Amino acid sequence: MSNIEQPIAFSEKYLKTTWVTEVCDYYVGNRTIVVNLGNQKAHIAENPEKYLLPRTSTILKDITITDGDSLLLIEIAGDETNIGGIVLEPMLWNLFGNIADFPKDVPLYKSTQYDLGIVQFDPYFVTGLCDRPEDSNIKEYQLKVNWWFAPAKTNCAIHIQHMVPDFLEVHTQIYGIGRMQKFHANDFDTLYEDVILSPGMTHIPFASVNEDGGFIYPWHQYYSDTDCIWMANEFHPL
Repeated sequence: MSNIEQPIAFSEKYLKTTWVTEVCDYYVGNRTIVVNLGNQKAHIAENPEKYLLPRTSTILKDITITDGDSLLLIEIAGDETNIGGIVLEPMLWNLFGNIADFPKDVPLYKSTQYDLGIVQFDPYFVTGLCDRPEDSNIKEYQLKVNWWFAPAKTNCAIHIQHMVPDFLEVHTQIYGIGRMQKFHANDFDTLYEDVILSPGMTHIPFASVNEDGGFIYPWHQYYSDTDCIWMANEFHPL
């Protein structure tokens, strides 16, 4: 069986989202963010042929994807009027301060999180510590995804760790302009790198790997230049 589609309910009104597995000659009609969440390249049927690498994304329209094992498709061609209302959809979104130790006066919202399969990769290769993957380093990870929303000019909290053991994360920009930032310390005045994100972009991992094979991070945060929706792609070690 090919082109197995599963709707993902981040929103009932905005940004139709579909998880597609076992991809074979899948046609993308409307303007759509395509995120490759699988183990394989996703080939795009155009001459000259190109492909979408794992853990990367792009925007496609009126094109066929030849193959791929796990893609998330986010249609962005619809009406965006009052899109901030996405966080008011019942049972799908929460003010982050209501579900975590986070200031409730910061308007940062988190969606429902979904498990989208198990992937395999070499963490040293994925984080840029070696030039080629080694079979002996391949590990399995549970992929979890959720969306975030913040209005313009929101600091979304400098942090250096998410949990123990930590996961690998990358973020895909869905709406608006935001940035991932790195800091020397837990202090906004120590900013040393800005990675600007526009819709359809996924940044390279900020994580490195320690001597125990776990993921470690610099101090970092997401910052919204405009009203923003972005997706956290989390790869949890198994």
